Amino acid sequence: MPELPDLTIVAEELARRVAGRRIVRATAPTPILVRATPDELDRLAGVTLGSAARRGKFMLLPLDRNGSTERTLAANPMLAGRFWITDRTERVRARTGLRLELDDGRDLRYVDREMLGKLYLVAPGSLDEVPGWADMGPDADDPDLSLEVFRTRIRRHPGELKPLLRNPRFVAGIGNAYSDEILWEARLSPRRRRSTLTDDEVERLYVAMRTVLADAIDRLRALVPPDIQTQHREFLRVHLRGGEPCPRCGRELRQIGGREATTFCRSCQPPL
Repeated sequence: MPELPDLTIVAEELARRVAGRRIVRATAPTPILVRATPDELDRLAGVTLGSAARRGKFMLLPLDRNGSTERTLAANPMLAGRFWITDRTERVRARTGLRLELDDGRDLRYVDREMLGKLYLVAPGSLDEVPGWADMGPDADDPDLSLEVFRTRIRRHPGELKPLLRNPRFVAGIGNAYSDEILWEARLSPRRRRSTLTDDEVERLYVAMRTVLADAIDRLRALVPPDIQTQHREFLRVHLRGGEPCPRCGRELRQIGGREATTFCRSCQPPL
């Protein structure tokens, strides 16, 4: 699942490589993935792509006409949605939700092999109509999310730490992979309950969150371009490394669960 670091780099690359390009034609080869009518897509001909941005796990692409944003494409990639920048002559892959043909002979495409993500075409000021948008808390890397703000917010959310980090109402942008990394860095069990944390442990969690995400963004800037459709997780310390030695203490990492597995160290991340 693309998370905050992944989408940050994709947004940067889209802003660098396709901002300012004009859409010649917009189509939805797999229309179930796009919340827009054929007429709405037809009207995108002639609009210019603005600079992409990320909010939580959403990708935002402004669509400008005559110097102002006419519509915004809001993409929630969910598990497997990916953006591709391709030559127009490249074959259209199965489960391509959106194809934007650009004025330089390239395409910007959204492909989703699991068909779980959604694309929304919304008017300016209408992002609250997108499911999940209005309920989002601050981005996990938001400069305004200070330690004190973090302390205030975390008091409102009960339950175990891993689901808490993944809850976009608390902080936005963290999923299964980076919650494992953050909790390992903070030396906190994914099963610890928020109510058991000391003030020092809350600070440790906050610092780990900021450090892990910032480090991942730096690494991905070197790994991802130009293939923005490729997700890199090979540098993660613990996620999906069950059975391997813990990078910190050497004890075997434990992995539980199936598709949404949790990986942790029983020694470094004790239950209490």
